[in-house]
Amino acid sequence: MKQWWLCLVLASLILVSEARTTEMEEDGTEEEDYPEIEQRPVVTDPCRRKKCYRGEECMVDENRNPVCICVQDCLDEFDKRYWVCSKKNFTYESECHLDRDHCRCRRNLPECSGKQRNGGKIQLDYYGECKELTECPDHEFTEFPGRMKEWLFIVMKQLAARDELGSYIKLLDSAKDDANHTDAIIWKFCDLDVSPQDKEVSRRELQYIVQSLKPLEHCLLPFLETCDKNNNRKITLQEWGNCLGLDKDKVRNKCQEIRAKAKRQN
Repeated sequence: MKQWWLCLVLASLILVSEARTTEMEEDGTEEEDYPEIEQRPVVTDPCRRKKCYRGEECMVDENRNPVCICVQDCLDEFDKRYWVCSKKNFTYESECHLDRDHCRCRRNLPECSGKQRNGGKIQLDYYGECKELTECPDHEFTEFPGRMKEWLFIVMKQLAARDELGSYIKLLDSAKDDANHTDAIIWKFCDLDVSPQDKEVSRRELQYIVQSLKPLEHCLLPFLETCDKNNNRKITLQEWGNCLGLDKDKVRNKCQEIRAKAKRQN
């Protein structure tokens, strides 16, 4: 009896399997005949890991190798607010134009601007069209630190009157009682050290003050050069205070403390 029942189950399974096979054949498909998903190769940008320098951009040559070339296109800029002046007092339409010329002249390409040939690096001096400058006489250079300290103190008072001095207002109070206006000088250093806040002021961070004062103070750039004692194009707070004639014991970095307090208040 058990053998008969087992045979009946096997026969039923065979009939179901044959019926399913017949149905699939009528549909024209087979159980395992699924279309394969096309595996497309991953395309990587050869320039992704290529490092190019100032005034350069990466391109892929005919052998798919990344190479650095001088920037090909810079937007023509007719708005003089975007013009820049190089340290050689040569005006460019934008930083892109200046950096591209730096690349061209460094590679001795024929497109290099004539005034820049054989002159080393082309560096940004300040934003705006170049101004005609006169020489700084020795006696004016000696007097410049005093004029600079007075100018910074006056600027602080004007900002405070417009309620724009923010968290540095206490530095103005202490600067009033100090003949050297020490805290006015520290304020300006904090104000310049913003991008990045690394306790050093770079030449690019100095652009605003250079652009504002250079046409009026022909001793400004020689003065800034003397501040940068190690010629690394960065000025520390101690260097800043020293070239402005401050007592080194009174020069203390208050920037981080003031910024942290302002964050807590906000």
